[in-house]
Amino acid sequence: MEGNLVAGPLRRQRRHEFEIPINCSTKDMFLANRVMNISHGGLFMASETSLPIDTEVSLTFTLPDTAITIRAKGRVIWSYDIPKRAAHIVRGAGIKFMDMSLEDRHRLQEWLDRIEDRTDR
Repeated sequence: MEGNLVAGPLRRQRRHEFEIPINCSTKDMFLANRVMNISHGGLFMASETSLPIDTEVSLTFTLPDTAITIRAKGRVIWSYDIPKRAAHIVRGAGIKFMDMSLEDRHRLQEWLDRIEDRTDR
């Protein structure tokens, strides 16, 4: 699965477009959704269920083409996303990673570096 880079003037980190199944839970609910783009600092999760700003979430997802499962705690920092050249809104949430083991952070960064190496060629 090849990803596409998403870069905008306000983005601090390169985002990579991927559809990755993700399990997300809050203190009140469990959601099975999909990641639409990801960076080392966070991700956009498409979801028909609205999550309020500042909601704390537990995330579990497996990186494509690997057996690497990432577990992280995050916080919803914005809701909804309007893709460029799209006439509709993709419902979901921007989630900032707040807590992740050093091992998982390192594995995610290595995976993102490999994706960037492939797309920079």
